[in-house]
Amino acid sequence: MNRGARALTAPSRWSWETRVSLAGVGSVLVLVMAWLYLNLPVPLLPAFLGAAILGGVTLRHPVFGVLALVAAQYLPLGVGEFTIFQVVGGLVTTLCLAYFGLTRRGLVFSWILLPLVGFILLTLSSLSYTHDATMTQYLVRKLVLNVLFCLLLLNVVDDFTKLRGLLWVIAGMGMVNALVGAAQFVLGMTTQSRAKGLQENENQLGEISALGLMVGIYAFLYGDRWWKQLLGLVVCVGLSLGVVTSISRGAVLAVMAGLGWVAFRESQHRRGVVVIAILAALSLPFLPESFYERFRNLNTDLRGTVALSQRVGLTTRGYFNKAGIKIWKANPIVGVGLGNYGFYYIQPEFNPGLLGNKKLPPHNIYVQALAETGSVGFGLLVWWIVQAGFNYWRAERRPLRNRAHRATLRASEGLTVVALVVYFSSGNIVYSNFAMVLTLSYLCRRCVEKEQLSLGPDAEASLAVSEA
Repeated sequence: MNRGARALTAPSRWSWETRVSLAGVGSVLVLVMAWLYLNLPVPLLPAFLGAAILGGVTLRHPVFGVLALVAAQYLPLGVGEFTIFQVVGGLVTTLCLAYFGLTRRGLVFSWILLPLVGFILLTLSSLSYTHDATMTQYLVRKLVLNVLFCLLLLNVVDDFTKLRGLLWVIAGMGMVNALVGAAQFVLGMTTQSRAKGLQENENQLGEISALGLMVGIYAFLYGDRWWKQLLGLVVCVGLSLGVVTSISRGAVLAVMAGLGWVAFRESQHRRGVVVIAILAALSLPFLPESFYERFRNLNTDLRGTVALSQRVGLTTRGYFNKAGIKIWKANPIVGVGLGNYGFYYIQPEFNPGLLGNKKLPPHNIYVQALAETGSVGFGLLVWWIVQAGFNYWRAERRPLRNRAHRATLRASEGLTVVALVVYFSSGNIVYSNFAMVLTLSYLCRRCVEKEQLSLGPDAEASLAVSEA
């Protein structure tokens, strides 16, 4: 009798269609309320519809939806005051995380997200003394979106096949932007002979091209067929167009650092590294004169960009860095709040002698961390980067049998090195791309651990013996 009563009163398991229907209805209600009470522009409604469709695809095939979001962040197309990534990414991510939480009995979390949460708390605390509350609130929303986006990556990308797809999306979007930048350069649609592709400025074109270049290089080095190696070289050539036409000094220096990292790490592929170096040398005579002009006085142009002790003859980046250090010294603990650098830059006691405006960004995430979030925020940034290095170290300690998986791990490492260097002269802490790149480290570690677990406890010992 009791068994029958328990059977009759036990709640039935919701079907997949029921969950999606409830989530869809809830999402529509939220959108209607947001439209009515937050005065969202009417053109956003088609974007919301696209987000709902992509959300359904992501629920059915999570990896496809995630890759679409990764690609969307490299298409800074705006609708009103919002970008496509902000509209689609926020809705899809929230919907999918709620669905995964209901169906998987919890979500995967990582320490790599905690620095992002720390920046959110610092930004919230700055609301009491910020000079642009609207900008501060925007940055809070952006940081929250980054946490949700990276959390979605942690819960979807759990093997090397998916991770490799993510890297190739980065390379593919870099290729699209590089080809558009090359077309702009040829047609004269440039700013001071610099192209920007589909990005908001020239430095971002150089950044995405430099990141994707690491994927192409490792595709060439680890290709086990001639056509795979050829594909890697073609990708490298295409992405090099983006670096060259953007004429971004930060991107070029980042690529050089990435190539140095590859030469250091890939001693077993020395022949491939030499081939890449020879091809790069052979391409030098074909570079445009505007490229050489920008690098002709590189030593002078770097004054104050790295060596902050320089007092005179600084470049614009040097002046920005000098002002940032002054602002930090005046507010050493928690800084002046994210987004407030420009307000203090134009003040006489901080201005280093170069005109600016209230919206001026620091152009250097390390100086930005010091000036806008103080020593506390800089410590969070350092912790974030150290965590990424630790994750890669843990991943490298476990040998991988699969050649393609090793290439994916090494490409992620090279891509991270490039990002950390390029953000010395551009970028922003709140960029989703920067958060995603650092999250790659945990994805690599998780993929390696999952592969080792699938091979059994004796796999590592047997592989070490076979390699010896």
